[in-house]
Amino acid sequence: MISLQTINMSFLSQLLEHYHLNTKDLGARSAPGSFDNLKTPFELEDFKKVIERLKKAISTKEKTVIYGDYDVDGLTATSIMKLALDETGLNPGFFIPSRYVEGYGLNVERVRQFALKGYHLIITVDNGIAAVEAISEAKKLGMDVLVIDHHDVPATLPKFDCCFHQTYSHFLDYNCSAASLCFFVASFLLRRFDSYFATLAGIAVFSDVMPLVGNNLELAKMMKQFINKHHYRNLCYILGNGSISYDDINFTLIPSFNSVGRIMKDSASTNNACRLLLERSDEEKIKKYANLLISCNVERKEIVKNVTFLNQYTLSSDHGICLRTNDFSGLSGLFANKVMREKNVPVAIFSKDDINPEYLVGSLRAPEGYKVDEFLKKYQSMIVAGGGHERAAGLTIREKDYYLVCTMFISECSKQALEMEEKTEDVINITIEDLNEANYSIYESFMPFGEGFPAPSFKLTIEKERLKSTASHKCLMANSDDQQGQVVIFDHIDEILNSEKPIFDIYGNLTMEIFRNSKKIKFLSTKIM
Repeated sequence: MISLQTINMSFLSQLLEHYHLNTKDLGARSAPGSFDNLKTPFELEDFKKVIERLKKAISTKEKTVIYGDYDVDGLTATSIMKLALDETGLNPGFFIPSRYVEGYGLNVERVRQFALKGYHLIITVDNGIAAVEAISEAKKLGMDVLVIDHHDVPATLPKFDCCFHQTYSHFLDYNCSAASLCFFVASFLLRRFDSYFATLAGIAVFSDVMPLVGNNLELAKMMKQFINKHHYRNLCYILGNGSISYDDINFTLIPSFNSVGRIMKDSASTNNACRLLLERSDEEKIKKYANLLISCNVERKEIVKNVTFLNQYTLSSDHGICLRTNDFSGLSGLFANKVMREKNVPVAIFSKDDINPEYLVGSLRAPEGYKVDEFLKKYQSMIVAGGGHERAAGLTIREKDYYLVCTMFISECSKQALEMEEKTEDVINITIEDLNEANYSIYESFMPFGEGFPAPSFKLTIEKERLKSTASHKCLMANSDDQQGQVVIFDHIDEILNSEKPIFDIYGNLTMEIFRNSKKIKFLSTKIM
């Protein structure tokens, strides 16, 4: 926690006003995460049914399989359940599908394979709440199905035997990750809160963009605490052994795990990504599995870096872009994010569904201020499946509806752009001399940032003569007088250098760079005016 006697009250006051907090609120937010602050589901009827069914499986050594998902929430949820049930002696199997072969969620063919292998109980994690056909097949084949899921509850529910879901089970009035639901199941079975399980659940808070409130906030904070305390070998092989920040989780660890499901088309690879989370001691296995993630992440970066979409736009306007690509469907979200950053407008990128050729799968990405999830809500009749949050979403549509969907997307973006023009941008004004360690420690006390509590946008006015081009000409920089702070501009370099304007308003975010024990507080530009 920070000391109010040693800080820049002006900088603190601006942040408190920005978030509509007082110092007491900040004290609670900056306090360490604690198991004591978690709301538990242990007395809920649905939760008790799940526990009873698992205890039955444990006592009879019932042949059990966990069916997860290829994203980070699915991988962490599967790992928590597998490790906890191993500890009880059940030793279940597990399966992580390939997005290119099985696609998302439990399917009929995989259920039949489970039956042939003699499984009696299927546990779905991060999927299952909408698997009507697959679960019906499982019941026909004499298997029980236990669902642990956090996705939207459909109008027609599958005939599962028991289910634990944050809203269906009357546990929470906000969304949470499947990993956090599994964390509570594991905690009750083992009669303890496990720091590694809490770490995995905390990672999933960020990977699945959960709102940073209640249990989500506590798990997020504990995740950072426990990684830095225990330095888990499997995670730190990717993160390194230094101090781990929230940015390290969001921009290094999570993309590394997600890259396997995006790049590799076989389920063996996605299952090996899960095995890295399961393995915490065998150095050779950790190295093998982690290197798979690292190589996939490098390939993912190269593909996204080199892809271009010149003249491929299906529809475009000043307020939105739609296009199709034949590249990896698993990378469409990253492609959309790249185009969005280049053009600063909402982007929709579609590609053929690898499972059903009559469908297209799409990714929506948008700059701050837009709400692509509103588009999904308004045009549900044209969308086969979809979900997401304000600035990022995924959807499946019928190929025959593609042009209509694109037209409606551009129209919705234009409407939102007009509404935003009427709003005053909520930014915090600072100077280059405010970029120092003392102010950054204040900024850190508001972390973690995420869904429902985004990082603030700062506005900084700077003289053109202070901006110097780097030797590689890849960016412009300016240092504060005390050399603690630095402004970095990556975009519109030629425009700035050739401009006759003496002063520029720069919008951006803060970060801290540590190099050879030297700290530099950096202001990374996102927009120039």
